[in-house]
Amino acid sequence: MPLDSLSQLYSQRHHPVFTSLFGVVPFNELSSWPSADELNELAPGPFRYICDPAPDSDAGMLLDKLGYEGFIHQTQSIPTRRNWHDAFNAAIWHQFPSTKQRLNQLHIAYIARHGALPRGKVRDHITHFDECGIIIAHTPSCPVPQQLLQHQWQAALIDNQQQWGNQVQAFVFGHANLEMLLNPHIGLTGKWVGVEVPDGFFVQRPSLQVALLDALLARRVDEAYFANKLPPIPFLGIPGWWQEQDANFYANTEYFRPKKQRPKR
Repeated sequence: MPLDSLSQLYSQRHHPVFTSLFGVVPFNELSSWPSADELNELAPGPFRYICDPAPDSDAGMLLDKLGYEGFIHQTQSIPTRRNWHDAFNAAIWHQFPSTKQRLNQLHIAYIARHGALPRGKVRDHITHFDECGIIIAHTPSCPVPQQLLQHQWQAALIDNQQQWGNQVQAFVFGHANLEMLLNPHIGLTGKWVGVEVPDGFFVQRPSLQVALLDALLARRVDEAYFANKLPPIPFLGIPGWWQEQDANFYANTEYFRPKKQRPKR
């Protein structure tokens, strides 16, 4: 990975998503691209990161035979390329180890019953969350999750803006969305899940917040959880996550789309 890619991260260093991330994994302090061994020190997780194996190596042939998820499950090693996509994946493994392991287990269980191909909707939905997931942590009485579910964007993101950070907050789970946030554009969208948290959650240290979310979510997700598509959230509409959150921005119905109505029978 060329050094100018580090400048991409530097240019976005003040974004709240990255300032939060840097408190856990100090990518902003890098002067050169980290090796797999350095990632194991920067972002340790339950499995080890290894350099993406050459196709003709023993590890490469095993990866080809087992597939990505099967390789991780059997070897407890994560093939890691020298790019932001995989570096951010390491950061998520570090922050949400139990949930990432659980997703891997769901893939393996599905493959054992149905085979690797075709992938099927359940595995596609798991992957969507793995790549583009947003965790919406909220208190029991907070109305925002229901408003998001109904695509009531005005109510959820503007009228209740003061609740964000106090009664509700978004946490990035999808490493692909972290990568795209290096060069953000209107249209960037996440797939979200809601996690109810106790009173007092939002005054805890960020590391404790993430640890609790990881434990709660890992216990909850199963194959039935991903039977249907997860609801979307316009990523840049989350309060504070875009510099131009004015009335015209939220009025863009190509981005903040109304909920589709089911046809009447």
